[in-house]
Formats: sequence, C-alpha cells, structure tokens
Amino acid sequence: ETKQNKDPLLLTFLKIIYFSSMVVFQQQYTNVPSFLLAQASVIMLTFLVVFTAFQFDGIDQTMAWYGVYHREPLNQAIHFFGVPAILYTFLIFAAHLPLPYLDTIKIAVPGAEAHPLSWAAVIPIIYLTFYLSIDPFGGLLYSPFLYAMYLSAVNLTKNDQEKQRREKTVSSKKVTNWWGTGNALRYAAVIHVLAWYAQIHPGHVIFEGAKPALLDSLGGALTSAPLFAFYEGLWLLGINKPLHERTLALVAEYTTSLCSTGVQLRACGTGINV
Repeated sequence: ETKQNKDPLLLTFLKIIYFSSMVVFQQQYTNVPSFLLAQASVIMLTFLVVFTAFQFDGIDQTMAWYGVYHREPLNQAIHFFGVPAILYTFLIFAAHLPLPYLDTIKIAVPGAEAHPLSWAAVIPIIYLTFYLSIDPFGGLLYSPFLYAMYLSAVNLTKNDQEKQRREKTVSSKKVTNWWGTGNALRYAAVIHVLAWYAQIHPGHVIFEGAKPALLDSLGGALTSAPLFAFYEGLWLLGINKPLHERTLALVAEYTTSLCSTGVQLRACGTGINV
C-alpha cells in the first residue's frame, strides 16, 4: 500500500520535470524527446538512491545486505572492477545532462576547467554524503576515487561536445546535440553493458550461484555496491578488519534468515544451476 501511494507522487514529479524541461531546453537542443528521456532516467535513479539510503541502518547493515549475494572470491573480484566501471560510465552519461533551470551555470574545480553544472556533480555528492554519514573512515578514503571519476567524466564529456561544436555547422540559435559527437556515450555504453554482463552471468550465475542483489532491491544495490566494492579492496589489504568481521557475522545471520524462506542461494543448497 505504501508503494502504491508513492508511485503517483513520483510520476507527478517526473511529469512536472518533463514539461518544465521542455520549456527550458527546447531552444538549446535538437532531439528534445531523447534529452528529456535521459533527464527522466537520471532523475529516477537519483531519487531511488536517495530514497534507499534512508532505509539502511548504519555501515554494518549496508555492507552485510550486499555481502549476502557476494561471498564467492571470483564474484567479488568481478564486482571490484565491475561496480566502479558501472558508476563511472553512468557519470559520463550524467555529465551530458545539465541540471534543469541551472543549465547556464558553469563550475570550475581543481582538475577540470569551467563546465556546465550537471547531474554528474550531484550524484557523487549524494553518494559521498551517505557514505560519510554511515562510515566517515570509509567515505573519506573513497572520496578521492569518486572525485577522480567525476573529473574524468566531465572532462571527457566537455572535450567531446566541444569537438562536435567545431565540426558541425550550427544555426543562428546555436542548436546542438546534447550528446556531442556521441563517441563518449558509445564507449561508455559498451563498457557499462559489459560490466553488467560480467557481474550477472559469470559473477552471479556461474560463480555465486545466486541471483543478483538488484533483483531484491535495485535501490539497495545501487546505493551500497560502490562502497562495498571499495571495501573489498581495503579488506584485502587488511584495512578496517573489525568492520569486515562484523560484516561476515551479519552476512551469516542474514543468510540463515534467507535460507528459511527458500531463496535460491548456493549457500542454502538451492543455488542457480548452470
């Protein structure tokens, strides 16, 4: 019942963004429908991450919830590389989308010259705020990596769009495609799809013998995965072992609870057969 009450509110919110964005952006970009669809996609995913962040109760629960579905070393190794690849390529996509009503604002940060204020700036701030709130130590260590992904995404996008402006003869209204030449998005899309495939098929179906966490909660997976994958590297180096031990204990507790429900999990003896 709660979900049914929230869905109309989210739909109304997205409609407002859609129609107001038509007024804001239609004079700047060709292919407005695709641009608005891209905006709506980023808005929905960002809303989902923010909403889910409030559902987690501390760093132990966040790590253990994701850890239940990622106990096999080979699956963990795949996610260690796959999760950052997915987040990075999503930031490239988000860097192509300026914030509604704030599209004329440009920001300059160390490592990146002036560039439009886009969703690529908002998303890392949301992640970092959440991670620092539940785990200041891990959030602080993760912040340089998140910042590096942001810098790379905005610089790649900026260079691609500037190349498109130089190559294309534009009208007096200076209309341009929001995706630039499209090369940055194409490369990002290929890496994005391959990273998802590597995690879902070899990672979960073959090595883990369990469904991906996103099938239980897409928001939960998107919210917890980046920090969990980062901690896999830290734990391998022996950093923050107390958190690792607490996570393993809680994973065992969650697994027992899940097994009692008949969930498909190799640890329960009911894993996915390949």
